[in-house]
Amino acid sequence: MLELHDLTIRYDAGDVVRDVNMTIRQGEIVGLIGSNGAGKTSIMKTISGLVKPRSGRILFAGQDITGTAPSAVPRLGISHVPEGRRIFGDLTVEENLLVGAYRHGRGTHAAELERVYGLFPILAERRKQRAGNMSGGEQQMLAIGRALMARPSFLILDEPSLGLAPLVIRSVFQMIREIHREGMTILLVEQNVELALRHVDRSYVIQSGEIVLEGTPEELRAREGIMDAYLGTGEKH
Repeated sequence: MLELHDLTIRYDAGDVVRDVNMTIRQGEIVGLIGSNGAGKTSIMKTISGLVKPRSGRILFAGQDITGTAPSAVPRLGISHVPEGRRIFGDLTVEENLLVGAYRHGRGTHAAELERVYGLFPILAERRKQRAGNMSGGEQQMLAIGRALMARPSFLILDEPSLGLAPLVIRSVFQMIREIHREGMTILLVEQNVELALRHVDRSYVIQSGEIVLEGTPEELRAREGIMDAYLGTGEKH
C-alpha cells in the first residue's frame, strides 16, 4: 500500500535519512522505532508532504506521491497524527473535529462525527468544551479523531504515547486496535519499544537515519542483544 524507495532526506546540516526502503501492506500495523533524532519524524513528515526528500520515491496505492503538497495528501487517503497532538486549544472539541473533515463535502460531516464519537465517547460528552481544557489523553484521542474525519485508508501515528500516563496509554492503544480492526492500515512511530512491539505486525528499526533491522515482534525480541546495541539496554525510545 505504501512503499518508500531509497528515500534520502537532507536538512542544512546534512542527510538525516539515507536510502530508506520500507513497505507497508494494506491492513497491517507497522512500527518504526528508534532513538530520538534517528529520523523517524522526518520520514513521517516527508510522507505527509511537509518535507521534500533529497532523493528517492514514495508510492501509495501504486501512485508516485513524492513531493505532493501537504494540503493534497489527505485527499489521497493518508492522515497524519503528529507528535505533540497539535490540537486547536481555543476551539471546541467538535470544531477541532470539523477541521479534519475538509476532504469531504458538508453532507458527510454528521456521519463522520457519529463514527468518531462512537469510537471515542468521551469526545461526544465534551463536544462543546474547549479543547485546551482537556487532559493529555483526551487531546490525543481528539487528535486521532480529527485525523479520522477525513476517512483515510492509511493512518500515521507519531508518538501517540508521548507524555501520557500508563492507564491513559492503555486506553489510547485499545482505540488504535479497534481502528485497525475496522480495516485501517497504520504506520506507528513510537518511543516505547516494548509498547510498539505489543501492537504491530512488523517493525523497522532506524538508527542514525538508516534502517538497520526489520521483522516481526517475535523476530526482533529474539535479537535482544542487537536491539540493545541499537536502542540502548533498557531504553524505551
